Amino acid sequence: MFTIKYKPQSLDEFIGNKETVVRPFIRWLLDWTPENKKNKCLLVSGVNGCGKSLLTELVLKKHDYNIIHLSSDEERSKENIQKTIKPLLRTLKTFDGQDNVLVVSDIDSSAGDYGFIAALVECVKFTMIPIVLICDDRYSQNIKPVLPFCCDLKIPKAVYDDVYKIIYKIVTTEGVKIGKTAVDKLYAQANGDIRHILNTLQMNLKKSANTRKNIQSANIFDTCGKLMSLETTFEEKYDTFWMARDIHPLMVQENYIGNTLSTRDDVKRLENISKAAEAISDMDIIDTVFNWELEPYIAATTIHATMKCSKRGQIKFPQFLGKISTINKNKREKLDYHFAKFKLK
Repeated sequence: MFTIKYKPQSLDEFIGNKETVVRPFIRWLLDWTPENKKNKCLLVSGVNGCGKSLLTELVLKKHDYNIIHLSSDEERSKENIQKTIKPLLRTLKTFDGQDNVLVVSDIDSSAGDYGFIAALVECVKFTMIPIVLICDDRYSQNIKPVLPFCCDLKIPKAVYDDVYKIIYKIVTTEGVKIGKTAVDKLYAQANGDIRHILNTLQMNLKKSANTRKNIQSANIFDTCGKLMSLETTFEEKYDTFWMARDIHPLMVQENYIGNTLSTRDDVKRLENISKAAEAISDMDIIDTVFNWELEPYIAATTIHATMKCSKRGQIKFPQFLGKISTINKNKREKLDYHFAKFKLK
């Protein structure tokens, strides 16, 4: 996974403004005292995927802190926090001499955690160790009670130049095929979410690898037949789809009726055709939106249209493409004709 392979291992590699993000974090950490009630917590906020948890991890790692972590995946009821977390807030150091720090993730996603924020406020008042709180929405009403005790650290979206450096590194190292225009669009769509960018680049690499397979021995008729086959697993169909991503939706649309599972019950057959048609319609709607994040859904809906199919008949080339070719040919002949008349005058 690119998100793991290219994860920054030090603050020097962190994508973001060191002056407005890293230094204030370190300054708060080193100046922290239990007596300063207004800055007992550091509230790290920013859009999803901007590096809030990563920054916290890198800063605490650099200064050799032991992290006591409370994530949204754990039990965060008031009772559990009082039993498991609160006693640790009076333990300043570990047996190895590391200073302890409490990190609480996703504090704005606490709708299902009864008494969570109230228990967190109690912990803040009680603590003898630093507490770092992480959230996406700084202005969520859920976290309002804890704000008076917090020092704010808002992480802005990474600027284009910084993001372009990591994209360039991945593209040149991994051999991902993507143009400058596509990079610009990807940056705009990500809206500061670095994870989204890395996952999209990895998806592009997978598609590039699949399209480089030998299609001479597996042409579009063979690959479409594989999509239609009941003997092909979903994973195999998914990999096959990317071998000719642009043509496979049209091939499936052309051939799904002729390859629908045979049955003596005409009503059942029509139901099978209807389900395939609905999947193709969904795929067509999704495909009109230029968004790389939706590409896997296009593949999945195309494959879903073949789930009630079994390769029986001959796979046909899409008539739609033939009609487009004829239309374009007629247009060219018409343009040539008018151009010739114009020259005669």
